Amino acid sequence: MFDHQLNAISHPEGAMPRRHETFDEIDRIEPAAASADLLCKHDLDGHILFVSQSVCDALGLPAAVLCKMTIQDLLSKDSTWGFAAYMQRLKRDGFADGIMNIITRDGRRRTWKYRNTLEMDEHSVPVIRGVARDVTEREEAFQAVLRSEEYFRSIVENVSDIIAIMELDGSLRYGSPSVGRALGYSRRALRGMRGLDLIHPGDVRRAAGYLARQIEDPAAAQTIELQVRHACGAWRSFEIMATNLVKKGRTSAIVLNARDITGRKLLEAQLTQANRLGAVCRLAATVAHEFNNVLMGMQPFAELMQRPDAKPDLIAKGAGYIANSIQRGRRIVLDILRFAQPYQPVMAAVGLREWWETFAPEAENVLGNVTSIVPAIPQGLYATADRMQITQVLANLVANARDAMPDGGVLTVEASDLECDASFAFGVVPHPERFVRISISDTGKGMPREVMERIFEPLFTTRQSGGTGLGLAVAHQVMTQHGGYIFVESELGQGSTFHLFLPKAAPPATGKSGQTVANRTPAARKVLLIDDEQMIVEGITALLEEVGIEVESIGSGFEAADTIAHFHPDLVVLDLGLPGMDGSEVYARIREIDRLLPVIFATGHGDGQVLHDSLKDPHTRFLQKPFEVTDLLEMMVDIESEGTS
Repeated sequence: MFDHQLNAISHPEGAMPRRHETFDEIDRIEPAAASADLLCKHDLDGHILFVSQSVCDALGLPAAVLCKMTIQDLLSKDSTWGFAAYMQRLKRDGFADGIMNIITRDGRRRTWKYRNTLEMDEHSVPVIRGVARDVTEREEAFQAVLRSEEYFRSIVENVSDIIAIMELDGSLRYGSPSVGRALGYSRRALRGMRGLDLIHPGDVRRAAGYLARQIEDPAAAQTIELQVRHACGAWRSFEIMATNLVKKGRTSAIVLNARDITGRKLLEAQLTQANRLGAVCRLAATVAHEFNNVLMGMQPFAELMQRPDAKPDLIAKGAGYIANSIQRGRRIVLDILRFAQPYQPVMAAVGLREWWETFAPEAENVLGNVTSIVPAIPQGLYATADRMQITQVLANLVANARDAMPDGGVLTVEASDLECDASFAFGVVPHPERFVRISISDTGKGMPREVMERIFEPLFTTRQSGGTGLGLAVAHQVMTQHGGYIFVESELGQGSTFHLFLPKAAPPATGKSGQTVANRTPAARKVLLIDDEQMIVEGITALLEEVGIEVESIGSGFEAADTIAHFHPDLVVLDLGLPGMDGSEVYARIREIDRLLPVIFATGHGDGQVLHDSLKDPHTRFLQKPFEVTDLLEMMVDIESEGTS
């Protein structure tokens, strides 16, 4: 094809074929000379008058045959239409250059770039003399680039994602057509706009930091989720990935690829809500099942104890079963509250040996007579922990061990210091020298791998008799809040071992003996009980009066100031969920009256996080309902010892 327009396309100067501006030079070239140039001569009707040997070689035809042909005979079928225009330009301008497609003797299609000039021969007859060069490979590559550019331009213009280029000052240089479809802005309106001006105010600081990191590191490739303003004023969620345009090793601009994930986020929220509702339903069914069992454990004995002919031994036995059922219900409630409303642990240096000696009786009670406990906890080993939360974790693990050994067995509890190069087959603990390890091993039936992989999932349980499925989820949650770790090892038929890693602590500098407070008597002789539940008030009052403590009770926080003024209590037991005036408000009034008066919050709600600031006061404690009177007495001793230390 004769193409007179392609010469307007910019080619590198070095890629242009050598041109002969006068045909005196052409005539001086030997036809057989080794040259890349293709030399020819033809008349105004296109009849070929002369060709160089290079033309013969390129076409596969001898000169004698070619000189009987016309230029049109050599052109491809789709190029013959351009011959007339070629001749018109020669007659008008005296020269013509461009691209033509010719067909060789063996049928191959070749592309020649030519420059032909109209001159007069020695007889004053017009002839066209020309120079051409075969540029087939170069033109094919060039056309491939054009097709590639068209292909990628089509992708950019039709892709749903936004592709944008941002200058280092934050202004947008380019936005793909999808900007209009996704955000409602025209490309012209977007050009020059500051990118941060489109970001939700709540995300601006995070977005600015993201861009600063991107500019600083030329090799950076980051992803972030941000809310972006639509032209209509609505906020859309986008996932944005940034890469850099780099020149001379420095970032020159930032390429942004942004995908609208608003619909996905809405679906995720709906799925989360559906999962949450499903989990609530499963939890409600589980709790109902567990509490029905707790209540059923108490019901027959409560009926027997109320009969006029009930014997003392039956009453004692019934009271024991009821007490055990209450403890079971208490553990269920604690699991639920601590999982649903986790509160920050009140950290202190806990001597593990002394702590175990306090906890061991409870563990023995849970395991029963058919299982023995083998402790191996050295003296002088301390961990940074919330004593009450760690006790709850161990209680859950001991209960699991009991269920894994229905016919009895051995429970081994070990604690140890760790070396800096310690490694473990069951998991990775960074900087192990900063932790102490507690291992709880049973000789039970063990677990298959599929159970181990889900063991810390909420509401997952393998107990045949049911269970909340929250015990180990709470244990994992507590260990995470402590900055520690929990792992499990198990093999079917070989038992299971849970490994707890708690931050190591130095021994307390106060030189306290570490003795437990379990059997000490509180110094307080007068207690103010603030609770609106009459049965609770009467029960606690009777138990405290049995140990010689005088109790004054009120059901509303409004009476607290006057009662303190005339009763002068040594300690206050305060319910958090009071009518009219919340327990935290009552506490604030008590502190206005007396900043040193010991206060023990007692509540059935999981309000540990609410009380976190109050618990920083050494004269304040928190006691979860239901509790035994011994728990209250121990806490009274503890708060008194803290206040006098």
